[in-house]
Amino acid sequence: MRLLREEVGTRNLFLSLFVSSFLCLAGAFLSIDYPQAQYGLIFLLLLSAGLIYVKFGTKAFMVSALSTIAYGFLWGMPHISTLFLHMSFLSMAAYFLWPQRDKLIQGCGSPLKRVLLGVGLFILMVAAALCANLVAIHFGFSDQAKVVEVVSTLPLYLIILSFTIAPISEELLFRALMVPRIGVPISTLLFMMVHSAYGSGVEFIGAFFLGFVLANAYYYLEDPVPCIIAHALFNALSISIMFWVIG
Repeated sequence: MRLLREEVGTRNLFLSLFVSSFLCLAGAFLSIDYPQAQYGLIFLLLLSAGLIYVKFGTKAFMVSALSTIAYGFLWGMPHISTLFLHMSFLSMAAYFLWPQRDKLIQGCGSPLKRVLLGVGLFILMVAAALCANLVAIHFGFSDQAKVVEVVSTLPLYLIILSFTIAPISEELLFRALMVPRIGVPISTLLFMMVHSAYGSGVEFIGAFFLGFVLANAYYYLEDPVPCIIAHALFNALSISIMFWVIG
């Protein structure tokens, strides 16, 4: 019973982190056009913190309150909604995946095998990206310049996040959580939709190809680590190439 209570308590911490992350994400979007909406958001954050305290107790309340305060100090940073988004992804995935954490940690074999699978999957992703570019060019969506333009304006913390936190949050959510529950096609489409913010046809099509490769890899391996490694390597390579083009 004690272990069960501890497991439920840990999941509640992730749930409280998700609530604060999601509300701050909504506030970050609203404040772009409606700065006054932040006052309403503060009320919602305080209300949710109170409800979390009543429902889940002191520890969950502290996680929610401290994360909300931290996020509040970060609201003025450029593109901060991206950080809130990935914290929402990560905390949601952690909440639902926590009961099967032992299986996910153990993975599909030794650490060396998982790393090598990640490198091999990274090579497949590069091939998929090339195919996506060919498809985009064929249909007249050759607009890589839009992505390069957006990346050139991103702050340093988001560049670092793109190959550290983002691969973990996206692989846990879109692959480890979604693939077994809603299947490869739908999880791939949702992954593609999340990457539509660049306004680039190449990025949109590329997200579909890459998401399809990663989803199938998770379907057969049932291990998020190779997917995380491949995703991180691919993002690091993409960022490096873009900055090489810029500079």
